[in-house]
Amino acid sequence: MRKYYPIFIDIEGAQVLVVGGGTVALRKIETLLDHGAKVNVLTKTLHPDLEVLLSKGSIRWLGSKFDPCHLDGMRLVIAATDDKETNRRVSTAAREREIPVNAVDQPSDCTFIVPAVVHRGALTIAVSTSGNSPALASKIRRRLEGEFGREYGTYIALLGGIRKHLLQLGATPEENSRIFHELVDGGLLEAIRSGDGEKVENELRRVLPPGMEIESLCEKVFDSAD
Repeated sequence: MRKYYPIFIDIEGAQVLVVGGGTVALRKIETLLDHGAKVNVLTKTLHPDLEVLLSKGSIRWLGSKFDPCHLDGMRLVIAATDDKETNRRVSTAAREREIPVNAVDQPSDCTFIVPAVVHRGALTIAVSTSGNSPALASKIRRRLEGEFGREYGTYIALLGGIRKHLLQLGATPEENSRIFHELVDGGLLEAIRSGDGEKVENELRRVLPPGMEIESLCEKVFDSAD
């Protein structure tokens, strides 16, 4: 059985090719755009929502017929047509150029697969069955969405702000480790979940060293969450 190496990749500003213009391609393209990719599309017909994106300049249409030269300069490729042979041809050409490629619903033609994902701000939880059962991965994702609510986005943002300030204060690695274990194991998350700003500040004052601008830090995080 093929085992996939789990990895998160930065595609901000990267050129990505999507072959296909239907509903499945639309979902892939929207996700790619959300992560900062520059999306190029090859398809005979465009989904109406893709036509809107094209009119706004959010995507670039390269034409209707795939040619291996379309892969020049691409960092990532997704084959999302309803024609398995076309998807396979795209995959073969991408592999020859050692470009990561995903062929939708054709695991044997993929060098990477797209997991079911839960996003909570900077927190990303990915679930994969190595292509064996996307339906099960989606079911597990829905369960995780209930367990990890939207408060985790605020929680992660606050921890990130604290980490930045602690590094500026020159705290030792040992001190940083102690502080963050207390923040993670203490009552900070529950205070955020309850929406009680006073409890949040009290929890931070209990754990953090003097010199931290706690009120300013909280205001910045909670204002961005709103």
